[in-house]
Amino acid sequence: MGKADLHLHTDFSDGLHSPRQVVQTAAKNGIGLIAVTDHDTMEGAIRAKEYSLRRPDLGVQVILGEEVSTLNGHVIGLFMTQFVPPRLSAKRTVDLIHQQGGLAILAHPFHLYTGKNSGHPKAVEIIGEIPFDGIETINHGDALSSWSNKKANQILKKHKMAPIGCSDAHNSRFIGMAYTEFAGNHPDDLRAAILSGRTKPHYNRTWKINDILVHLKDSSSVLNRYRKLLTASS
Repeated sequence: MGKADLHLHTDFSDGLHSPRQVVQTAAKNGIGLIAVTDHDTMEGAIRAKEYSLRRPDLGVQVILGEEVSTLNGHVIGLFMTQFVPPRLSAKRTVDLIHQQGGLAILAHPFHLYTGKNSGHPKAVEIIGEIPFDGIETINHGDALSSWSNKKANQILKKHKMAPIGCSDAHNSRFIGMAYTEFAGNHPDDLRAAILSGRTKPHYNRTWKINDILVHLKDSSSVLNRYRKLLTASS
């Protein structure tokens, strides 16, 4: 069974480490397939893939992705070939992802911050109108995410989507803390698993005291980087 971490950030958006470091840490942590999904840019993903191709000895394959800031919240595009601009509706964003052969994942639908714009509903509130391919039922982005993950898992009872597990790591230390398991080890195998709903999200390990301390130390830097991104795109 393959392991994929499909929600990672680099210093091309609000992550703390370079695309090269992300690939290296994925290899160290035993994750053979990753998607780099920086906010509203694909540059970090492109750099990470280029590096992985130069270093096949690391055994890490990189999927081009983007975490798009839509009016209704954050949407992850996987298997991307073209940048999708922010500040469109979630439905239009998903349409643009599908038009280029990509897959669309609803990110952390019940977390305290979903990225939606004021005056617009959350994507999860209009989920029946949007053809998502998957939903993050495990987003391990912080130590308090378990309650929101449980709510996200309930969506699968009403809507047919692939359950996805991700670390949402902004510090490469946390890559692989959660992951998506699928049959095979190639990106095409993952695509087939998502489209057929045959994915299994997993927690790799729980938050330990040292993890929490590092996360708290990182938080101000990550938040400041994210605020700069929002300012630049406004």
